[in-house]
This record gives sequence, structure tokens and C-alpha cells, in this order.
Amino acid sequence: MRWLLVFVPAAVLLDWLKADAVLVFATALAAIPPLVELMGGATERLSARLGPTAGGLLNSSLNNLPEFIIGVVALANGLAPVVKASLTGSILVNLLVGLGISLVIGGLRYGPQKFDRRSLRISGSMLLLCAFCFVVPAVFRIGTPGGARDLSTEISGVLLVVYLVNVLVTLFAGPESQISTERVEEAHAPPGRIPRNFAVLVGSAVVLAVISDILSKSLEPTAEQLGLSQTFSGIVLLGGVGGIGEVLTAIRFARAGRSELVLSVTVGSTIQMVLLVAPLLVFSGLVLGEPMNLSFTTFEIVAIVIAALIARELIEDGRANWFEGVLLLATYVILVFGFYHLPDRVVNQEREAIEQGEPSPAVVH
Repeated sequence: MRWLLVFVPAAVLLDWLKADAVLVFATALAAIPPLVELMGGATERLSARLGPTAGGLLNSSLNNLPEFIIGVVALANGLAPVVKASLTGSILVNLLVGLGISLVIGGLRYGPQKFDRRSLRISGSMLLLCAFCFVVPAVFRIGTPGGARDLSTEISGVLLVVYLVNVLVTLFAGPESQISTERVEEAHAPPGRIPRNFAVLVGSAVVLAVISDILSKSLEPTAEQLGLSQTFSGIVLLGGVGGIGEVLTAIRFARAGRSELVLSVTVGSTIQMVLLVAPLLVFSGLVLGEPMNLSFTTFEIVAIVIAALIARELIEDGRANWFEGVLLLATYVILVFGFYHLPDRVVNQEREAIEQGEPSPAVVH
């Protein structure tokens, strides 16, 4: 994938030349996966050098850095709805595409995949908590006009506390007490040198921020030219690219027959995204003066809840085969078709109701 790095200077040049929005968007989109892969590789090598506990913690915390960078840049451009769509898309890609493809590959190559049931119970409960974090603001918005942002801030504070508790448990209680199965210290990446890998991580993050800014600015005109809704573009295109690193890593572990690490990269990464990335984006919105909250549209909430419930149901018994992976992929395709046919007019109407503190039109009707 390193050859895709040629799209980085190409995207910057096309943006500077004010080229066609579709061309700029496509070039910037192609430039993101190799940057995400560079960041993931540098993080894994740093993790290998820092030891199992600190390394696993670093990897789990920085795994979702691309989603955070993309979100902050979009917020800075006044695109809070795009941030929410991107978060939704990343969650769907992790739980349905990443886990689905991994189960298909691992199942066909090694037979039914087995997982630690104790870790699964904890991860399954955390998945439900993550899903409910998006349901609660939508439900209470009906009776608390104008209170969605305050409620989201309070929920974000609770999520960050849960994340910090996870960090403390990880550092002081040993790996057996971790909330999620973030044991990426077993990754195959060679250790390398810490200063060099840290420089690669920081440099990739800076370049990713620049490319994300170009991508965010070209998203709306591209969607108009291609006849795609902004919701579809944000969830499927932007969200899919944001989660490409986890998908590629999960596939690599599936080919090696490391089912526990597949769950770490897919389910564990989703949990980390909701516990850490989403709250930080809410607080970033406060700093930037942008109306970012956890009050998503009904359609986004339904998609997230469906993905969480189906993923939890399929792996809850500690075993999964390749056909269950097909079911996860089929669920994602069905949701993609739904978002493709969902007009922006309906979504924008509900978003306006959210910002004005009114009940959701989808709920009222």
C-alpha cells in the first residue's frame, strides 16, 4: 500500500490548483489508507518496544487516532454532521466489515474460530453500553428541548471516566482484568527504534490532518456532482476510509489464525472509539465553538445498534464460523443500500430538529 503515498502530494497540488472537486476528493481519499497504515505500523512497533502492558495500552489508544484527526478537522470546517456520519461509518466498518471478512478468512482457512468467553462477556456488555450512549440522547431529547448538548457533555464525561478506569486497571491490575481484549502486543511488527517510529507517527498524523482538511472541503461538492447524499458519503466513504487500518490489521491476524487479536482490532477498537474518540470530539466541539454532540439521527442510531447487537449475538457463544462472517458482511451491504436511498432532505430535517432541541421527526411520525 506504500505506493499510494504518491497521492499525498497529488492531493495537495490538486487542491492548490482548485481542480475539479471529484478529482480532489478521490485523490485525497486514496491518500488516507497508506497514511493510516504508516501510523498503525509505527504504533505497533512502539508497542513492541514498550512492553506488553504499556504497549497494548498505547496501541489501543492510538489505533483510532486517524478517526479523531479526521473528526477534528471536519469540526474545524463546521461539518459536525460529517463527523457523526464518519463515526457511524467507522463503527459499522469495524464491527461488520472488519470482523466479517476476518471470520470468513479465518473460518475457511482454520475452521470455526474460538474466543475466550470471559473476555467476550465483558466486551459484549461494553458494546451494549456503547450503543446505548447514542440511544439515550435521542430518547431524552423528546422531553428535554435544547438539552441535547448538555446531556452529551455529561455522557462524554462518564465515558472518559470509564476509559480512564480501563487504563488504570490495565496498568495496575494486569492483563487479565482488562475491559477489552486489546492484546496487540503480539503483533508481528518488528520493534525498530523508538525515536524513528515516533517521528513516523507524528509526521503521518500531521500529513493526515492536511489531507483530511482537503477531503472535508471537497466532500460536499463531490456529493452534489455524483448525486450522492452527504450522509452516504460521510458514512460509507469517509467512515470506511477512517476504519481501513483496523480492517487491514484484522485481516492480517485472521490469516495468521489469531482470533483473539481479531476481536481486539475490531470489537475492542469500536469500544475504544466510543469511550475515547467520541467524547474527545464532543469536547473539541466546545473548544472550537461547533455544535458537536452525541445526538445522532435516528437512522445512524438504528445502524449502530443493529451492528452492535448482531456482532454481539454472533460471537457470544465463544465460537464463530465463516458463514457468520458472511452474515455480518450482508448486514453491512443492506445498511449501505439503505443509506444510499436515504435523501439528504429527510436527514437534514432531523438534524435541524436536533440542533433546535425538538423531538425527532422520525420519532414523532
